[in-house]
Amino acid sequence: MNRRRAIVFSALGAALALAFVGFYQLSGPLRDLEQRLVISILHAGNRVSVVGDHYFQVLPTGQRAFRAQLTPFCSSLVPVLALGAISAFVLSGPWARRLFAFLGAAAIIVACNVLRVGASVWIGLQVGARGLVLFHDWIGTIFGLAYTMLGFFFMLYLLLPKATDSIVRAARVSDVL
Repeated sequence: MNRRRAIVFSALGAALALAFVGFYQLSGPLRDLEQRLVISILHAGNRVSVVGDHYFQVLPTGQRAFRAQLTPFCSSLVPVLALGAISAFVLSGPWARRLFAFLGAAAIIVACNVLRVGASVWIGLQVGARGLVLFHDWIGTIFGLAYTMLGFFFMLYLLLPKATDSIVRAARVSDVL
């Protein structure tokens, strides 16, 4: 196996390790944070509360009460870990700049996911559990894809050179002949 393949496979292994270890270590704490932020954004009083481990108790007016779970896959952890692996093992550049770009992208993704979960719970509060499921499965999925792409593009925007930066020109055949 040549050196380049060894580097690629070691980066792939490290990215997978980051994803698995990060998922199991950060799943609970990130969901706790997102759940607290959703409750603080909704200002629903006693109509939405946190019960148990990552459950929202929703009491819609004129509808049956229900519980909605914030599962590990409804959290923003998966796209954040994916961008973390990309910034650590795929992109090049100074570590500080990659870390800054990753943290900016992660902040966008977490904030947008809090808005997505909050909107889902709010819809459930207004029209009941079926409305929450419908919103979560359709609108929420499209919104999730959009804010993940937004975070990725923001990270690239912060990492790519500006148009005014001087870029070293590659050598041409005419330069040597």
